[in-house]
Amino acid sequence: MINLDPVFNFFIENITYEMFIKFVVIYFFIIWISLLVWVVKDISNRTDNILLQILSVATILIFTPIGIFIYFIIRPSKTFLERSYEEIWYNLDIIADFVEKHTKMKVKEKTKI
Repeated sequence: MINLDPVFNFFIENITYEMFIKFVVIYFFIIWISLLVWVVKDISNRTDNILLQILSVATILIFTPIGIFIYFIIRPSKTFLERSYEEIWYNLDIIADFVEKHTKMKVKEKTKI
């Protein structure tokens, strides 16, 4: 079994306040850039409106900690793919209704003859 106690002690003894602050700042920027990339991809999957896309990216750039919550409020609720699936299901319902009415008419015509 590996004894991690010397490794742990080495890190505890060598970590300084400056190193901790640098780590926190670098971590913040990594999260900020990752969030920015995600917002760009997400908003481009939701709308073609350039103004809304720019507003969303600017919101994340300017108001980073709170900006994600603002973005969730202003973004469209559905992606293009979700909207197209809804449209397909709607059209399938229309087609199913048409077929049902048509078959009922055919059955009525056959029973009259």
